[in-house]
Parts: sequence; C-alpha cells; structure tokens
Amino acid sequence: MIRFDTLNTFKMAQITAHTRTSTTRCDRINPRPLAPILLSRRLHTHLYAPSTVSYAEKRKTNDKRVTPDTPPTKDSCRRSPSIDSDNQLETELSKAIDFRLLDWELYKQGWDIPWGAKETGIGMVSWAASFLGVSLLLFPIVNTLLGPDGFQLMGPTGRSYFILINQIAETIVGITIVRLTVSKYQPLDSSEFFKLDFRSPLRAPDGWLIWGLLGALLSPVVVYISALLAASTGLEDVSSRGTVDSVSQLLTLDLPTFLSLFTTTAILAPLLEETIFRGFLLPSLSKYMPTPAAVVVSALAFGLVHLTPRDFPQLTGLGILMGFSYVRSRNLLTPMMIHGVWNGGVLTVLYVLTSYGVDIQQMLHG
Repeated sequence: MIRFDTLNTFKMAQITAHTRTSTTRCDRINPRPLAPILLSRRLHTHLYAPSTVSYAEKRKTNDKRVTPDTPPTKDSCRRSPSIDSDNQLETELSKAIDFRLLDWELYKQGWDIPWGAKETGIGMVSWAASFLGVSLLLFPIVNTLLGPDGFQLMGPTGRSYFILINQIAETIVGITIVRLTVSKYQPLDSSEFFKLDFRSPLRAPDGWLIWGLLGALLSPVVVYISALLAASTGLEDVSSRGTVDSVSQLLTLDLPTFLSLFTTTAILAPLLEETIFRGFLLPSLSKYMPTPAAVVVSALAFGLVHLTPRDFPQLTGLGILMGFSYVRSRNLLTPMMIHGVWNGGVLTVLYVLTSYGVDIQQMLHG
C-alpha cells in the first residue's frame, strides 16, 4: 500500500499545474497527453532531491529534459527530428528528379579536346577506308571458299551470317583506328571521352538510362517530323532504295536469320557508329564551333555515310536527337541505346509483318 500525506498531495498539484503550463507552450509541436502524477514519499524524495549538477553541466551533457525547476527552453520545444528528416528527404527527391530538360545552356556544353583538326580528319578518313576495306577483303574470301558465284548462291540465312561477320570485323577495326588516332593524348578523361559507364543510370541530371529512354520515346516523333519536312520541301527521294529495302530482302521467318540481323543492326552497328560520330566526331567539332552546330554537322555526316538518299532526312533527325542526348548524358550508352532500340524495333516490326504475310516491298513502294 502507498501512503500519501498532505505535503505530497500539494507537491503533486504543483507539478500538474506546471506540466499544464509547459505543455501549452510546446503542444503545437510535440503534444503530450496530461496524466495524473502520483508519487510516493520515497519516489518523490528520489526524483526531487536537490541536484548537485549545475544547469550548465546538464547542457554540456545534452540533458534537455524539462523539470519542474527548469522552465521550457527553445531547445526543449525543438521540432521533431522526423519532420526534419521528411523535409530533407523531400529535398533529395526533388534533386533526384530534376533533369532540367528545358535548360538550353546545358545543351551547349562542349568538350576540352586535346587533339586538333589533323587528328580528326585522319581518324574519319581512316575509318571510312576501313569500312570499305573490310568488305572488299571479305568478298574474295567468300568467293574462294564457295566459288565465283558463292555470294549470289547464298540464301538469306547465309547472307545474314556474312553481314554479321562483316559487321564484327568493321566494328573491331573502326574502334581500334579511332583509339589509335588519339592514343598519343592518353590518358584521356574517362568521364568526358568514349565513356561507357553503366553506373548511376537514373541520377539527375545526366542519368544515361533516363536520357536513353527519353530519346527512344522521341525517336518515332523525330522520324515522322523529318519525313514530313522532307516531303513538304521536295527533298524526299521516293524512287531510291532505303535501308529497310535491303534488310527486308533478307528477312525470313527463320529465327537464326532474324537473330543475326538483330545482332548486326541493334547491337554492333550502334556500338561502332556511336563511337565514331558521337564519341569522336561530335566532341572534335565542338572545338571549332558551338556545340549545337557540332551536333547538327555530325548528324549530317551520320546521314550521308549510310548512302541512302531516301533515308537521309530521317537519319539526320535521329543523329540530332542522339547528339543532344549524348551532350546531356556524357555517356555513349545513351545514343547507343536510342540507336539500338530504333533499329531493333524497326526490324522486329518487319519480322512480325512478314510473319502475317505482308509484302514489305509492296508496302514501301506500292
């Protein structure tokens, strides 16, 4: 049984009154329910005995408790840590999704190129020569193995395999030539030149995956607008053949044929062409002209080397899209992803249409 005397009851009333006053000052931030305080004589003596620790020493030891003898301070009514952490999380989230898509100044960022126009010219000419040389070297090998008319006698599957082998050789030789062209300027800043980094795909403002997905979504729109502009200005050459014509002649319902063409167009071609035009030519041109102009010029070169006048407007439009995406992400994975998704998507659509019996040539030229 707990005994209470008159003094203890009076002290309880004082504590309750003071608790009401203190709570009124802080209840807007840290509301505390009022509860009756009943103290035994022994517990009262233990809790409210004269303290030998000074108030300053309590502050040093971070003793922020509000006692009946200590009025509530600003620190005792400090905002809850959970509120601060929520605000900090909100700030971090806003930074994480702020890609500044409409900040034109970020699209003007160039590169500090250590090489000059001579190396740029040598690199591009050497790559173009290797592009033709590899094919000219492989054709005699095929004719030697299969006879003078070996290539013409190949079926679609055999030709798709030849194209795949040719693309592998061109990719290895082309990237090696560009690397050798700038080798005397090694080591290059890996965060600026020929960067292929899978880390931080979603980081604002340069996450490569975000810019790649955005570019892939915009690709059909860019191609449509480019074709519309070409038709309205009379630049569209409907009589010539495009890249789709060449691919559709090889496309069959044979899965190995489709996979070899897919590897060539959606993986190897983007790897080589983006290294050449976005990784090497675009930064090189930005040394002599504003970055947006360098994007356009490199896109024009990208469209020309495909040697398909019918597709030139669309290829140039895609080149501009991939160029600005690379300017923002500074990672070659971004234009490679856009390029690969477009090529692979077109090839897949052609494969599906062929499986339903659609005549692709008739659809294109009918």
